[in-house]
Amino acid sequence: MLNDIYNWFANFDLMSAILYTSALLLYAAGFLGAVLPYPGCFVALGGSVCYALADGSPSSWWVWLILTLLATFGTLADNITSAMGARKFGGSKQAIIASMLGLFIGAFFVFPFGIILGPFIGAFIAELALVRKNLKDSAKSGFGATLGLMAGVLAKVIVTAIMLLVTVL
Repeated sequence: MLNDIYNWFANFDLMSAILYTSALLLYAAGFLGAVLPYPGCFVALGGSVCYALADGSPSSWWVWLILTLLATFGTLADNITSAMGARKFGGSKQAIIASMLGLFIGAFFVFPFGIILGPFIGAFIAELALVRKNLKDSAKSGFGATLGLMAGVLAKVIVTAIMLLVTVL
């Protein structure tokens, strides 16, 4: 047992430890980015780079292409699903823009309620004040924006998990 511990310390590589730690932190931030309004999939892609550098095993170009395409898809899916949700429930362009703004502003308030309510409130106020829709239609648009946001969050979590599996396996 002591021999195993000695061998581990004898083969300890500080740069690899820093890179593995960086990969872990970047992937944690990437998963957090699935909920917060920043491109978490691309942060996770940085974690994949750190992991590959620490691991020392070269990955082929198609693995990096797949990871980059996944990160792009995850980021686009997040933005598009919120807009599609608002549009599907009768939301205007103003409601779509306001729902994204509401998401950004909501991130600074009580987590996770600000993120969930932000798009709803943004789309609701835009429909009510700018487009002059009634309360029912404004609420419907806000609900659609929130539903779309939740679909986008789910897509980003799944994409980030797939990226992690592709990186580690």
